[in-house]
Amino acid sequence: MAYKTPGAESEYIRARLAPETDSLLMEMTARAEEMNIPSLLPESAAFLRAAVEALRPGVALEIGTAIGYSAMLMLKSGCGRVFTVEMNEERAAEAERYFARAGLADRATVFTGDATEIVPMIDGAFDLVFMDGPKTSYPVLFPHILKLLKVGGVLIADNVLWNGCFAGGGPRKKATIIEGVDRFTEMACSSPALTTSILPVGDGMIFAVKKREAL
Repeated sequence: MAYKTPGAESEYIRARLAPETDSLLMEMTARAEEMNIPSLLPESAAFLRAAVEALRPGVALEIGTAIGYSAMLMLKSGCGRVFTVEMNEERAAEAERYFARAGLADRATVFTGDATEIVPMIDGAFDLVFMDGPKTSYPVLFPHILKLLKVGGVLIADNVLWNGCFAGGGPRKKATIIEGVDRFTEMACSSPALTTSILPVGDGMIFAVKKREAL
């Protein structure tokens, strides 16, 4: 699959990463592959795992559950609780079944529906926000995410380099998605409330720390 190989360095990195040993995570990866459901690239998953193990977030918000792989990864890496939003009802239900099988149902809450409608209604403060959902919604979600994120909290967003499109490579057919990613990246990098870095991990990841409340 094209989204599995976003850059020339990926195979080198994957060959040196420790192999996954968690049987349920391995099953979920195979399931996503079988159903052609985009999921975290191995190098991106390794980064997210390391970040969660370092940060030990008490409560995380995820945009884009799919079948629950990244939320499961966060929970198994030391995150206390995950609230996650998924538009597709079948995928959301499958994610809930995986959480139940892992004995983590009491630490994972799945909201089913459009994130642009659900996130503005969420009341709370989050130590970590992980964005891996529909890219066109990222600019709309950004001000709400910024409000929900605690000072000192971290925002991680996946696919911000979108298969090399912003470096002059890759297909540019999905102009609306590319525009959404570009606008979101600009907002995250220019926000005075954040210290933001763009990392060439996998398909590109934003790692941003909220240093103060937005004006």
